[in-house]
Amino acid sequence: MKSIVFLYAGFSTPFAFDSVFSSRSAFERSAVWASGIKDSLGIFVAVTPFTEPSVKNQLNELGLKASLIKKDSWNVAELVQEMVKASGQSGASTVLYSFADRPFLDSALTSALLDDHEKYCAEYTFADGYPEGFAPEVIHSGTLKILSGLMAGNAAAEGAKKVKEDSIFSVIKTDINSFEIETVLSQKDYRMLRLDFSCSTLAGKTACTRLYELSLDNKIAFTAESLSEFAEKTPSIQRTVPAFYNVQLCKNYTASSIYNPFFKLPSLRDKLSLSIKPASVISLEQFKAMVSQMASFSRSAVVGLSAWCDPVVLPNLSDYVKAVLEHPSLSVLIETDGLYVSEALASSVASAVSQSPARTNGMDAVTWIVSVDAFTSATYSKMHQEYCTESGTVESTGDGSHCFDKARQAVSVLQGLFPGAVYPQFLRMKLNENELEAFYRYYHDKASPSGGKLIIQKYDHFCKAMPDEKSADLSPLLRNPCWHIKRDMTILQDGSVPFCRECFDGNIMGNVFSDGIKAVWDKMTPVAEKEMSGIHEKRCEDCDEYYTFNF
Repeated sequence: MKSIVFLYAGFSTPFAFDSVFSSRSAFERSAVWASGIKDSLGIFVAVTPFTEPSVKNQLNELGLKASLIKKDSWNVAELVQEMVKASGQSGASTVLYSFADRPFLDSALTSALLDDHEKYCAEYTFADGYPEGFAPEVIHSGTLKILSGLMAGNAAAEGAKKVKEDSIFSVIKTDINSFEIETVLSQKDYRMLRLDFSCSTLAGKTACTRLYELSLDNKIAFTAESLSEFAEKTPSIQRTVPAFYNVQLCKNYTASSIYNPFFKLPSLRDKLSLSIKPASVISLEQFKAMVSQMASFSRSAVVGLSAWCDPVVLPNLSDYVKAVLEHPSLSVLIETDGLYVSEALASSVASAVSQSPARTNGMDAVTWIVSVDAFTSATYSKMHQEYCTESGTVESTGDGSHCFDKARQAVSVLQGLFPGAVYPQFLRMKLNENELEAFYRYYHDKASPSGGKLIIQKYDHFCKAMPDEKSADLSPLLRNPCWHIKRDMTILQDGSVPFCRECFDGNIMGNVFSDGIKAVWDKMTPVAEKEMSGIHEKRCEDCDEYYTFNF
C-alpha cells in the first residue's frame, strides 16, 4: 500500500515550534514520526506565511525533506484539494493526515491503523477512545476526491470552514453511510477526559510538556495506551490554564428567575435594578488590565461578561466587548434575559466586532445566550416573576406576554447581526418540562429565529442551597473530576475569585486586582488537585455541576 504523510501546519500560534521536548519541538517530533512511516512516498506540509520559516528551519535541522504547500489561510475544501493533488502526484493510494503540532504520535498505533485500513479495504480509518494527538487519520485517495466533490455541492458549508482537528470527519458525516469506515479502539475509553495533546494552544503545549516531563521522570512508556493511562491519573496534566473566565461585570439584573439564588435566598436579594452605580461596575480601566492578564496567562480563552449579572444594562457594553476583542485569541460570551436587547445595543456590539481583528481561537467573536426558558408566556411568567420597567420600578410579569415577547424578539434581533452565534436557552425544571419538546422543535428548525441553534441547560441547586427542581437526573454513574475546577475562573465585580461559581456566597481564593490572575489560579491548585484525585470538599460533595462543561 503506497502512502504519503500530509501534515497540517496552518495554525496561527508559535507553540508547535518551541523546543521543549528534550530540545525538540512538537513539529520536529511530528516530522520524525512522519519520516518513520514504512514505504512512505513522501511528506507534505501545509503551511502559511507565518509558519513556513519555522517549518523550513526545523526540517533542515532534522535533515528531512518535505514538500511545502503554502496558502495565506486554509479552509477545509482547500486542504482536501491539496491532499488530492499530493496523492495524485506521488501515486499514493493512501494519505496519513495529522496536525503537525503533535509530539506524541504513536508509530505502533499508526501501523495498526494502516493494517486495518488495508485488511478491511476501508476508505477512512481512525483511532477511537484515545485522547486527541496520538494517531493520524488514514484516508483513501479516492475518498478524498469524493469529499472534495461533496464540498463543491451539499457540503459546501463544511468546506468553507477553517481547518480544525475534526474537519475531515465532519465532512464525512454529511454522507456518512456512503463510506467504509474502520476504527482501532483503545483498551479504555478516554474521551470523557477531553484531552488534546497538541501544541497549537498554550493550554495544549502546557499539557504536552507536563506529560512529557512527568513521563520521563516516572519511566512511562511513550505509547498511546501508557500515556493515556498516566494522564488520567495526573491532575497537573489535566488542569493547565483557564479556558473560561466568567466575569461579574456589574451587579444588576433586569428580571428575576426562580432558578437564580439571588432571588430565592433572603441574604442575597436586592439586585433587581436598571440603575448603574459606579461602585457596582468594574471600571473599563480595571477591566482592560484584567483582560490583558487573561490573554497573557491563557492566550486562548472565552471571557463571559454575565456572572451573576445581565450586562446589557451597561450603556458602554460595547467598550468592554472591544477591550476583549483587541486580543485575537479571546472571545466574548454574553448571557441575557433579552428584555433590554435593542437594535442599537446589538449594533454597537457588532460595530466593536467589525473593528476588531479576526479570531485565532476558532470561536465566534461574540456568542449570545438568551434565557427564554419557556414556549408559552404563561410558563415564562412562572419562571421569571418580576422585571424592571423602563421607569426603573419593579413589577410582576403578570401573564408574561410582554416580557416573553421581548425575550423571543431579542433572539431575532441578535441573530440578524450575529448569525449562528445566538442561542435561546431553556433551563430545564419540573415547572417547564412539559414545554421542552415544543421549545426544542421550534428553535432546532433551521428556519427558526436562531437558525437552528439552542441550549438545553440543566437545573442547578447550588450544592443544595436551593430546592432540587431537576426534572431528570443526568449525573454519571461514576463521578468524574469537575470540569469547572479544571477549566473555569469566576471573577466577581470587586475582583475577588470564589473557588467556583457555585460558591456565590464565599470561599474566596484571592483577588485578581491585587494578586493577579496567575497567583489566584495557582493558589487554587492544591484544592483542585485534591478534588481531581477524588478527595472532595464538603460543598463539592453536594454539587452536581461537576459533569457539566463550558469551554
